[in-house]
Amino acid sequence: MGSAQQACGCKGARFCALCETTERVKKLRVEGDKYTNYKTFVYDHIRQLAIPTSNLSSTSFLEDIINESNACQSASTEGSIEIDGLTLIHNFLSESEETNILNMIDNVEWVQSQSGRRKQDYGPKVNFKHKKVKTDSFIGMPEYADMLLEKMSQYDVKKLGNYQPFEMCNLEYEEVKKSAIEMHQDDMWIWGNRLISINLINGSVMTLSNESRQFLCYVHMPHRSLICMADDCRYDWKHGVLAHHIRGRRIALTMREAAKDFQEGGELYEKYGAELIRLGNIRVPLSKTSAC
Repeated sequence: MGSAQQACGCKGARFCALCETTERVKKLRVEGDKYTNYKTFVYDHIRQLAIPTSNLSSTSFLEDIINESNACQSASTEGSIEIDGLTLIHNFLSESEETNILNMIDNVEWVQSQSGRRKQDYGPKVNFKHKKVKTDSFIGMPEYADMLLEKMSQYDVKKLGNYQPFEMCNLEYEEVKKSAIEMHQDDMWIWGNRLISINLINGSVMTLSNESRQFLCYVHMPHRSLICMADDCRYDWKHGVLAHHIRGRRIALTMREAAKDFQEGGELYEKYGAELIRLGNIRVPLSKTSAC
């Protein structure tokens, strides 16, 4: 039992296939499904609308969500809502681009993360509770960053241009490990408006919840797609990737930009921002190196 806990990086309310039968997880307070009575939507990326559906629930599986996502493109828009700041781009990467990136990613050492995931981090070490930043191990972004940022700049109409990442993190999700990330909002002290995630190997679903309106929205993210969550989507909705929406192996390549206080002219620019921007513009060759 003890070895199962040590084999993964889960803690708190998080658990994965390796630790789900441990005493720690058994003792977690079991809560009912808080989304049972939420109104459910599925995202239509073509019309950029969340379409209401009675065919999905808070426990729907990946295949049902994919089918509903395809069907919703010809459905009525009655009762639909806009989620300001949500952008989904299908086929953001070509097959060859994805292959090249995956070769570089898998040439780098993985470390254990939480909820059944392994990770590769390029960025500062952040103490969110005490609001401190350390840059000792931050030596730059991986060499494929330039290609991704160049492609993003071609979508400036969707507000993806002029992106300066403070962090790039690869998270590995595996079905056999029941990998997941619980519903949450990313930190708002250091991370800025636009959260970017690119799906490699396999697609999945980003689940969005708006607790004040009691809305639940499923966003099917196909293989090689890019999702950007900004504005209302970033600040009014929570997001997560649920274990039963993972098939096989998936890598989420995630980028975060700086909050305004860390940008030029901000209160924390001189203390942290300037150095983080300098480091973020350095490129790390990946032939024989490991992540920061």
